Amino acid sequence: MFLTLIAATILCFSGCSGNGKKPDEENGHMLAEKASINDSFLSYTDSLTKLPLSKLNDLGIVAINKAFAHKLPIGLYNSKAIGHDSIIVYPYKNNDIATVRAGIRLLVPQSITDSLTIGDFTRYFGDIRKEKPMIGVTEQPLPVQININANTALKLTFNNNQKLDLAHVTMVEVLKYR
Repeated sequence: MFLTLIAATILCFSGCSGNGKKPDEENGHMLAEKASINDSFLSYTDSLTKLPLSKLNDLGIVAINKAFAHKLPIGLYNSKAIGHDSIIVYPYKNNDIATVRAGIRLLVPQSITDSLTIGDFTRYFGDIRKEKPMIGVTEQPLPVQININANTALKLTFNNNQKLDLAHVTMVEVLKYR
């Protein structure tokens, strides 16, 4: 009787992993967290595309950054040290006669790049603008562009991949045209 009780106790405790979660639940949680970061990044980018040209400055961007601060690690570029794993936001304006009036560059950290693909952007924003290549094949693929409206576009820089939809995005540029 005593040996049966000990054997049952050993079997009971040997089946426990210690944290009470199955490995599939942990992986599912990690996938949901990455999906949440991707969704937050796409929503953040969408908010930036909706900024009017007059508010495409540090003050306009800071207001959006504050709204997303609890969801994303965001740092406005000011030539000072920014966290290693932060999205670096760099706004600029063109005062000359260029067709691009202003823009915002978003440097995507590796932690988000690993799960953020061109396919995520095309599902959220629409199709990639088709262009005839003006140069031959390059080692690093040329950026692609998604038109949001007549005055706004997204330019996506990505890692090389055989399938464009699966290529990981490394930089996003919001472009405002004249």
